[in-house]
Amino acid sequence: ALGAGPPPGAARAAAFAAALNAQHAAGGRAMAAAAAAAGKPAHFESEFDINDFPQHARWKVTHKDSLMQIAEFTGAAITTRGQFYAPGKSVPPGERRLYLLLEGPTERCIKEAKNKIKEIIEQVVAKESLPGGWTGGKYKV
Repeated sequence: ALGAGPPPGAARAAAFAAALNAQHAAGGRAMAAAAAAAGKPAHFESEFDINDFPQHARWKVTHKDSLMQIAEFTGAAITTRGQFYAPGKSVPPGERRLYLLLEGPTERCIKEAKNKIKEIIEQVVAKESLPGGWTGGKYKV
């Protein structure tokens, strides 16, 4: 029956949102203490795993224009690293799943960059979950 439960797209979007929130809460690896002890300026970095998100969301956050916009807005340098591996496929030794490496002078700029990336992914997933959302192609037959 119609309206018996949430549409399948909504459940998928909720699952991706939960994964984003868990990853964001995990935070990054701050190396400020080691840098301060060595007399160097603070340097912060964090990794943001994007391997398991839908293809369109991965494309959107790794696109040059998106990365430049986030970098200008936050002051963080963003580098795409690793390789995409399909769900359930094992990652060969010495290889890494697809992720973004965020680097910046302050912890705040890293958090802001993570928030912008999270926002972009949430927008794409929300659009895909709507009826008639992105279907993976430019043309419809």
